[in-house]
Amino acid sequence: MIARISGDHDRLLARSRGFFVNVELHDPRMPDAILVHGRFDLESYTEDLFDELAIETPVSLSRALPIRRAEFLAGRAIARAALHMLGQPAPQIPIGPDRAPLWPPGSAGSISHARGHCACFAIADGTCQAGVDVEATASGHALESLLSTTVDDDERALIARQSALSPDGLVTLLFSAKETLFKALYPTARHFFGFECAQVRAVPRDGRLRLHLTRTLCRELPKGERFDVSFEITAGHVLTWLAVRRHDASI
Repeated sequence: MIARISGDHDRLLARSRGFFVNVELHDPRMPDAILVHGRFDLESYTEDLFDELAIETPVSLSRALPIRRAEFLAGRAIARAALHMLGQPAPQIPIGPDRAPLWPPGSAGSISHARGHCACFAIADGTCQAGVDVEATASGHALESLLSTTVDDDERALIARQSALSPDGLVTLLFSAKETLFKALYPTARHFFGFECAQVRAVPRDGRLRLHLTRTLCRELPKGERFDVSFEITAGHVLTWLAVRRHDASI
């Protein structure tokens, strides 16, 4: 496995011709899973990289701005690499009708990108649902926006009285964790739900942040259900991820 990971990492960097600045593996804290974080350079993006990295361009992106096409390319490239590292078939990962990636049978995953960062959390287990999010640490107007849209009064009080994390880091973490929760639960809920539907009630610790559902999303996701989102905070960005069991009746 180590040799395969190292080889895939080196080939992806080489074939991207400077588009990928770095690709790192993180410990997903669960078996049969891969967590990949990468950085990409928008100025190094060219259209022929889709062919070089063997990624098909979806029709829906034919008129998209270069930044959107570059983000799609970065996300799909590391997602295919993650599946290959897991020993899974790595075909194209198309966009589904709800705009979420369609993962091959026997696997699950999630993709995220923000400000030159991209991430993929992939699992060799088709009975799971996954969520991942990567965010640049917010500051200034972006931080004020997150405080007004993501955090409720109780969470503001928690941020004010804790000292383990910087306020900007914790607010960004809360936003990222709720984004990750939405991605992981959407296949079950089958409808959009807002940040107010989940709440943190204790200071995150040991790389885990617990979110409580504040309302029932569907029969399988009742009010009060709790989810422990894993996270890493490094200089300049936050990475969060979560795996949950599917509620399909066929499983």
